[in-house]
Amino acid sequence: MVSADLVRHFEARTAALGGKAMIVCMSRRICVALYKEIVALRPDWHSDDDAEGKIKVVMTGSAADPPDWQPHIGTKGRRDLLAKRAKKADDPLQLVIVRDMWLTGFDAPSMHTMHVDKPAGLVIDYIGIGDNLEKAPQQYSASDQREASIKEAEAFEALISTFEVVKAMYHGFDYARGIAGTPQTRLGVLAEAIKWILSRQHEAAARETT
Repeated sequence: MVSADLVRHFEARTAALGGKAMIVCMSRRICVALYKEIVALRPDWHSDDDAEGKIKVVMTGSAADPPDWQPHIGTKGRRDLLAKRAKKADDPLQLVIVRDMWLTGFDAPSMHTMHVDKPAGLVIDYIGIGDNLEKAPQQYSASDQREASIKEAEAFEALISTFEVVKAMYHGFDYARGIAGTPQTRLGVLAEAIKWILSRQHEAAARETT
């Protein structure tokens, strides 16, 4: 189920925005098992040649590891080769499965997605998404949760109110392109919208300090 969902998501993602992804698993055994499941769905992604193929596992190991792990272990030279391939935007290597390697100090601008299938530890969020997710359940009382519903009229009123706030925040920004454009255009507009909001915040902060 994980491999099927991952393939579906990655293909949809790269159809709109070309790039690469890292898959982080809980153990080396899971890394190898997930690789097998993914290439079973997409056999053409596999290659026995480290210089070819769309997906690779990057992990350390030894001769004592199971035989089916050995093709994914290799040497430091193999790992260096795969690192170069992963960092090269036009290289066919697009998916890299890891347990803990490359999670820090690995700069690959084209790698825009991380699939995490393990306890993630500490995640540093600089734009407040995590805070909003944490606060969201607090908006509902215990009775609200038991009833598992919100009156439609109240929900609609809240929606309109929020829409007006967001619309005002984006006054002067052409967000219509992100509604009716192609998937790639919509992603581009989303990136522009983030920059727009951040620039407004910086301007507001600058005004407060002057």
